[in-house]
Amino acid sequence: MQSTATVETSPQRDQKCSVRNPAFLVTQALWHAPVNRLKVSVPYDAREQSMFKEFFIGMGALAATSAAMAQTAATPEALCPDGEIVTVRFNELTSGGTYDGFKAAAAANQKYYRDRGMNGNVQLVGRVMVRDPATGTWSFSPKDVSTAHVNPPMGRGDPNDPAWKAFVAQYDANSKVSAQRSVCYAPPIDETATITAEIKKFEQIWADKAAAGDAAGLGALLDDSYISYGKAKPESKADLLASTADPKKRPASVKISDVTVKVDGSFAFAQGVWSEVGKDGKTTNLFFLDIWKQGRDGTWKALMSQVSDVPK
Repeated sequence: MQSTATVETSPQRDQKCSVRNPAFLVTQALWHAPVNRLKVSVPYDAREQSMFKEFFIGMGALAATSAAMAQTAATPEALCPDGEIVTVRFNELTSGGTYDGFKAAAAANQKYYRDRGMNGNVQLVGRVMVRDPATGTWSFSPKDVSTAHVNPPMGRGDPNDPAWKAFVAQYDANSKVSAQRSVCYAPPIDETATITAEIKKFEQIWADKAAAGDAAGLGALLDDSYISYGKAKPESKADLLASTADPKKRPASVKISDVTVKVDGSFAFAQGVWSEVGKDGKTTNLFFLDIWKQGRDGTWKALMSQVSDVPK
């Protein structure tokens, strides 16, 4: 059985639609019908009805995309209010230029802003890496270098300032710009809840490994530079693991409570109460603060601990 769809268009409204956005024009003509100048009866079955709906959705998405792409603003900051602006430049070293000279120019560039009270930007300097397709090995390009200027103070420098001219001259003496793009990066995905749960899990594993005398298991949680303060003398990673492995120093049980975690970028700060029951039945309660750092491979390691007695 077939049904009939009626499509109504309004020439008056169509004249108001921008010819620069044909998707919007088509969608408006198909979707709205307050003024009737023309009626078209189209017979269609269930399958064609589904296709017709998909057409509506596709045209609407195209219209939305066109509108988003057409956004303009007076400044980069206005166009990217919630994101992070990064200006990426690729440079080629000149015949007399060096990577060290290029880095010195970037450092002078950064200093220019710092000396004028602009502290919200960060400039990264690097060498372009290339892969040999034959061997699969990687090496640095002998000529190509790059800077990534995070949150650059756009329009706030004075090209007539001698200090500005000085770092520009350093850049020019060592390189020439081959490409430049400014990018608005969306805010990073908020992983606070996931990281908080992960750090709390690690704290519980720490307590379990200490109670079991598992030095190797505990060692997997600690950075090689780990150090603990608050006892008679600071304890290194080696000191703590040796104590954990010593049966004479092993507690009968360990319990942690009131654990809270504060996440700040690649660092996490965990604090709580450590309750340890010795083999003699005596309970020792300590406040602890552990500082964790996330490595480039995504793993978290404890860098430092601070402990103090819980008042009785």
